[in-house]
Order: sequence, then C-alpha cells, then structure tokens
Amino acid sequence: MSRNYTHIRPKLDRVYSVEQVVSLYGICRNTLGNWIASGLLPSDANQPRIFRGAELARFHQERAGIKTPLRRGQFKCMSCKARVFPDLSTLRFLDAKTGTAQALATCPDCGGGISKLLNETDRDAFENILKSNTSLAALDEGNADTQAGIGQSAPIVPPPSASPNDRLILEWQNWAARYDEKTIAAHLRAIRQFESYCGLKPFADVNTGDAAAWRDAVIAGETGTGKGGALSRSTIQHQASHLRAFFTWLSKRPGYRSLNAIPDYLELPRRFTQKALPKLKGYAEIEEAEHLLAAMPSLTLKDRRAKAIFACAYVCGLRANALVTLRLRHVDMEKRQVHHDGTELRAKNGKSFVVNWFPRTEAFQTVLLTWLAEIKQIGLGPEDALFPELADLKRATEPDRPPLRPMQSARAVTEAFDLASKRATEPYSPHSVRHTLAQLGDRICRNSEERKAWSLNLGHSSEEITWTYYGKVSDARRGEIFELFERVQPSSSSEMELMLAYHEHSLNLGTPEFEQAEKLVEQRRKAFRKK
Repeated sequence: MSRNYTHIRPKLDRVYSVEQVVSLYGICRNTLGNWIASGLLPSDANQPRIFRGAELARFHQERAGIKTPLRRGQFKCMSCKARVFPDLSTLRFLDAKTGTAQALATCPDCGGGISKLLNETDRDAFENILKSNTSLAALDEGNADTQAGIGQSAPIVPPPSASPNDRLILEWQNWAARYDEKTIAAHLRAIRQFESYCGLKPFADVNTGDAAAWRDAVIAGETGTGKGGALSRSTIQHQASHLRAFFTWLSKRPGYRSLNAIPDYLELPRRFTQKALPKLKGYAEIEEAEHLLAAMPSLTLKDRRAKAIFACAYVCGLRANALVTLRLRHVDMEKRQVHHDGTELRAKNGKSFVVNWFPRTEAFQTVLLTWLAEIKQIGLGPEDALFPELADLKRATEPDRPPLRPMQSARAVTEAFDLASKRATEPYSPHSVRHTLAQLGDRICRNSEERKAWSLNLGHSSEEITWTYYGKVSDARRGEIFELFERVQPSSSSEMELMLAYHEHSLNLGTPEFEQAEKLVEQRRKAFRKK
C-alpha cells in the first residue's frame, strides 16, 4: 500500500518516542531503522531513541523532494515517493545487452517494487555490499558513519540545533497528557521559545539570571514574534504562566531542586496582572436573531443545513465544535433535550451534561425539527451525523452503508453564521450565541434557583462564570437602564411585595404598611405619567 508520509503532520515542538513514531506513521521498527539510515536524526545518541517533531517533518519533506539528487545506493520509490535504502535480501539484478544493469528491490516503507539503473562501477559496488552484508547506505560517503538500526550503539551526530532538553520535555509531555492538546501545544511553544532565548542551554543549568533576562526581554518586545516584534499583554501573561508551571514541575524532580527559585523570577510586573477594561463582544438579542433566522434562504439542501445549524446553536447553546459532532441519537425530540456527551463530541474539557432546549427559542426549534424530519426522510438514522457533509448525504440511501461521520471542522458553522449575518448590522460569531442566551436568562430568570439552572444548562459549573463572561451589557443598553432609573425610582424586593399586597387589598386601611404602600404606588404612577 503506497503512502506519502509528508501528509502526516507531526507537531513540531513535540518530542516523540520510537513507539510514538511507529504509531504516528503506521510503520514497523525496521522501517524506522531504515529512516535513520536514510538521514533521520534522533535528538541524541542515547537509548531509547527519541525524535523531535520538527526533525520528522524535515526528513520527510527532504526525502520527498524531486530536485535533490539521490544519494549513492539510494532508490526512489514511485509508489510512496520516498527515498530509501532497500533491504539487501530483496536486491537482485537484471543485465541489459547494452552493458547497463538494473537493480530491483522492494521498498522497505510501502512494500512496492523499486528499481535503479547502474553503471559498471555502481554494479561492482552493489555486489561488494551484498558480499559484505552491510548496508547500501554505506555507499554514500556522507552517510558512512550513520547508524543503520535502532538498537546499535554507534553515535549519531546530532544536528546543530538539536536540543539537549528533549528527554526532559518528553517526560513533561507524558505528565501533561491529561491536558487538552491545545493546552499542551501552548505550553510547548513557551518552553521552546525560552529554550531558544537561552541558546539551547540544558534546563539543569538555567539560573535566575536567565529567567530575569527573558522576563525583561519579552516585556521589552525583544523576543516578540508578532507584528512589529512586540507581543500582546495577554500573550506575555500566558507565556510567563506556562513557563512558571513548567519550572515548578521540573524543580520537584530529583536533581533539579536548585531550580525552585526560577518561577519567582518569571513573575511579571504588577501592571501585567491589572485587568484591562473588558471588550464587549457583539451578540444579537434573541428577537434580532429570530429576524436573521427568518431571512436565511432555504432553497438548497446546503441552505437548509446552514439554517438548521444556526437554529440549533440557539436551541441548545453548544459551541461550534460540539454542534458539528452531534449525531441524531444525541437529540431527544420528545423531551426537548440534547445530550452533550463529552466522550463523543469535540467538547471543551470533555464535559458531559444534558441540555434542555432553551425557552423563547420556539422559532429556532421549529427549524431544527424540520431539518430532523428531512434528514430522516432521506434515510439518516441514530448513528448518523446531525449535520453531515453534503457529499455524505448523497450516500444516505446506499444499503449497508457505514454511519455518516460528523464533519472534521467547524467551518460549516462559521459559514452558517456568515450567511445569517448578511442582513445584520455587524457580523455574529457562533460563540456570540452563548452571550445571547446568557442575556436572555438574565431577563427572564426570577430567582437564584432559576439562574443556577440556566447556568448549568449552558454547561457552566457556577453562575459566576455565566454572568461574568457572558451577556455583557453594552454601553447603549447601560445608558437606557440608567435613563429608566431617572424616570422610575428602582424598587427593592420588599417594596415590590408591599405594592403587590396593596393591589391585592390585603393591607388594612390606616396601618403604616398601607400608607407606605400607597405612597410607593403613587410615586410610580407619577413617574410613568412623565414618560
């Protein structure tokens, strides 16, 4: 089976063990040994071998290049496009009448047939290699000292930029495996940036002066990678936080106790911890979102899918990645619920909870139910994706087909919101829905118990998260509220109860409570007459 390994993208900052490389590329250990013989450089000469992701990417890009001449003894496989040194046991020769010989062998990567034309000198060299039973890699002078297998102890010359810290970083990766992939990647970027700033110094030799110098440099923008070189305040905060966490972990390991002061020197000045004024995120109020939904086209299947995606977001408030990974069995139409299964959906933090369809979203629910009826009529079942690729929908009627898989990215969700926002005053993102629902909850929840239930329905562990980060009050709305304060004096809950009792005639005439209630009611009447 042919494979082009350049299509596999290792994470450049990561460190991979032999087992992880074998699993990543779907190869055997002998193939990895052949790659080492062909120029793949492990991070160091120690056992077991480890490999930097950037080196794996470089190796496969280089060996797949068409402009670089083949090394002596190397074959080009036309099936998997790799440059390989075949196993001697598969090597044989075909002699031509012109005196030119052709070497035939088997690709050690994909098992395909490979061939190479040989002149008399190369033919003699190949036969000598066969007699000595060494390796064709030895024919290349630049590779003569390179180790041909995984288990041998001959030293490998590391590349100039090889890191002496890769084994430590691999240990940290194993420890941090409980975190989300994006979190690990962010930490590794900070660790590698610090390592590069220190000139690839072993972490064991890092001192407080290095930490303080990095802190001052990154604040001054000298190590920045963004436009103009300077990093944003948020990026600096995150990088410093990631490094403090890493060195805190490292200082607890045997032999690294002397690093326990490093995190203190990575602390940023107080101004970096001061919260800036919050940026208000644009979101549509629920009534505006209904108008946007009604204006969306429904002529084609793609249009109807986009409209259903937009509607589903408001019905259950799920994030974009969770939306596109829903299957039909996750939606309970009778109970008006969506099962947010963190083990199956691409969900933030892997949370699992049941979402009740939000009230005041009846127009959105109608669109979602119409979509469910349509795809069921097409032939979709419980295991099929709720929003599959359009090409997959065409296979819905095939007998004994596998379940239609969810989309691999949230691109369709973004496109649905772009389509809906064409008639809006500003573009709305999929995440803006959660702000809309939080603001809706703030309007209709009447007590703390209802607010708690609303927060849990958004997947938040506490009310503070919902009301702190979502449903921001815009400057315009804040102005309207304070204008109302000026016209109508706000009433406390006890005053509201007193006025209610007055209107229900449950207060005795002439009592202090009756007089206070009458005064409050009259004040409100006068205030509303001025409106």
